Amino acid sequence: MRRTFPFSAIVGQEKLKKALLIVAVDSTIAGVLIKGPKGVAKSTAVRALANLLPEIEVVADCPFSCDPDNKEKMCSSCRSRIESGEKLPRLKRKKKIVDLPVSATLDRVVGTLDIKKILKEGERGLEPGLLAQANRGILYIDEVNLLPDDVVNAILDAASSKYNVVEREGVSIVHPADFILIGTMNPEEGELRPQLLDRFAISVEAEAPKTPEELIEISNRVEEFERTQEKFLKAYEEEEEKLKKKIYDATLILPRVTISEAHLKYIADTILTFSASTRAMIYAVKVAKALASLDGRVEVNERDVKDALELVLSHRVPNFDRSSLPNVSKNERSDTSESPTFQGNTQWKEELSNRVSKERDETEPNHSEISIPKSKVKGTGFGKGGLFDSILGKYRGEGLHLDLYASLINMALHKRSWLEPQDLSIKGVESTGALPILLLLDSSKSMEFSKRISLAKSILKGLLIKAYQIRSKVGLVTFSGFSSEYVVPITKNFKKVESSIEAVRPSGKTPISSALALAIQIINRETRSRRGVLPIVFLISDGKANVGLRNNIANELSELSSKLGKISKVIVIDTSMPHQPSFNNLISSKANGILIRANNFITDLHI
Repeated sequence: MRRTFPFSAIVGQEKLKKALLIVAVDSTIAGVLIKGPKGVAKSTAVRALANLLPEIEVVADCPFSCDPDNKEKMCSSCRSRIESGEKLPRLKRKKKIVDLPVSATLDRVVGTLDIKKILKEGERGLEPGLLAQANRGILYIDEVNLLPDDVVNAILDAASSKYNVVEREGVSIVHPADFILIGTMNPEEGELRPQLLDRFAISVEAEAPKTPEELIEISNRVEEFERTQEKFLKAYEEEEEKLKKKIYDATLILPRVTISEAHLKYIADTILTFSASTRAMIYAVKVAKALASLDGRVEVNERDVKDALELVLSHRVPNFDRSSLPNVSKNERSDTSESPTFQGNTQWKEELSNRVSKERDETEPNHSEISIPKSKVKGTGFGKGGLFDSILGKYRGEGLHLDLYASLINMALHKRSWLEPQDLSIKGVESTGALPILLLLDSSKSMEFSKRISLAKSILKGLLIKAYQIRSKVGLVTFSGFSSEYVVPITKNFKKVESSIEAVRPSGKTPISSALALAIQIINRETRSRRGVLPIVFLISDGKANVGLRNNIANELSELSSKLGKISKVIVIDTSMPHQPSFNNLISSKANGILIRANNFITDLHI
C-alpha cells in the first residue's frame, strides 16, 4: 500500500500548511491556489492533508458518494430511492483525493454521455466525470495554470456552487460536487487569467528552503521515511492525531465564531481600497473565522483579519504587501456599534490608492505605453487577411470535418445500426485567437553591426502591439554567447516584455541551436493541455550561427527546426545584410515556416 508522508513531518512551509488546514475546516471556502517552484513539497502537503480528514459515510453504490443522512444534498437517484422507501446501503471510508491530469478534457471532468447505454439500450445516460468522483473529497489539480480555460471555469463553477450541471446532447443532469479544491502552479510556466485567479478563495506561496540547516533536515526526513517507513510514521503518529483533533474541534467551533462590526468595516474598507471583488470580501470573512476556530476561539481578532486579507488579496492585487495594512483599532474590542478607528485613515487610504494605481499601471498590459505606433499595414505584415489572420485561422467555413462522435450518438438515439445523412454532424474549425507567441531574439555581437539590434527591437515592439490587439500571450527568449535564456515566461504583461527587450545589449557568439532547443521545450509545455493550438514562434536573427550543441551546426539546426515546425508556426525575420551567408533560409524551410526580410517587415510597419 502506498503510504503518505505525514503532514506534521513537513519542514517549514507554515503558511502553506495553514492554508490547507483552513479549507479542511471550512469546505465552503472555494479552493486554495498554491504557487511556487518545483520540488518545494506542494504535492506532498496536499496528499498528506487527506490523512488528517475524518472518515465519511457514503451510499455504497452511488457514483457521487452521497451522504445517506442528508437528503438535501443527494443526487436525484438516491433521493428517489429514499422516497420509494428503499434503505440505502452504507459504507465508511476516508475522503478521496482525485487527481485531475493536465491532459483532462472537459467531458472527462464534468461527465459525458454513457455511450454503452446509448448503443445497447438507445437511452440517454450519464457517465460521471472527475467532479462526481471528487464529491465530498479533495480535487487536486497540479499545474492548474496549464489547464484549458473552459476546464478551469467548469471546475471553479462547481467549487463555488457545490453542484455540477451536465448538459450534453439532450441530457441534463445536476449532481452534488462538494469538494475541497486545491490547485498548484509554477508561475514560471505561465499565469492564470485574473478572472480565473479571482475564483480561487485564497492563495499562498510555497517557498524554497532558505538555510542549509533546513535543507539538511528535509533530506534526513525524506531518507528516513523511505528507509524505515513504519518507524517514521509511528514517530509522527501522535502529532498527526493532534492535527486531526484540531481540525475536528475547529469544525465544531466554526458555527459559533463571531466577527465584530469593527473588523467587518476594516475588511470592507481594505477590499474597496484595493478595488478587489465581492468574492474577496466574502472569503476574507470566512477565512478569518476559520483561523479563529483553528485557534480554539469563538471571536475573530486583528491577527485573524490580517492573515485572512493576506491570503485573499495576494493573488488578486499586484505586488500586495501585508505591511501596508494599518492596525484595526487601538481597542479592537470596542463597542461594535461604532466604526473602527483607523490610524491615519485618510492619509493611509490616499497613499495606498496611489500605490495600487501605480502598480497596476506597471503590471497590466497597456499597448498605449508601447512606444511604436499602431500598425497601418497591409499584405505581408498585420493587415486584414495578412500574416496574423492566416496564422490564427480566422476563416469560418474552411476546414469543415465530420464530427464522428456526435454522428454516432445521433444514430444510436434513432436506434439504427447504420449512419444516415440526417445523423451526420459537421463541425467547422476556428481558432480562439488567444495563442501563445514566443519571441526568440538574437542578442549576439553580430547583431550590433549596422544597428541590426535596433531594427530587431523595433520589430518586436510592433509585434507586442499586435499581440495585445488579439489578446494573446507573449514570452521572450534571448540568445548569445554559448546559451539561450528564457527571460520572460509567456505572459500578458507586455510592459515587462518590452522592458526586457530594451535591456538587451549585444555580446558574444550566436547559439541559434540552443534557442531552438529551448523553444521546443517551452512550446511543448505550453501546448500540453491545449489540443489543436498552434503557437507562433518569431525568430529575429541575422542567422550567423557559430555555436552548436554538438558538432555539425547545419545538421542540428535542420533537425531542431523540423521539430519546432511540427509544434508551432515559425516565422523567421532575417536581419542579415543581402548576399551574406546565413542559416535563416535553412531554418525557415525545415520548419515549413515563413521567411521575411527585416527591411520589408519594418517598411510594412511604417517605423
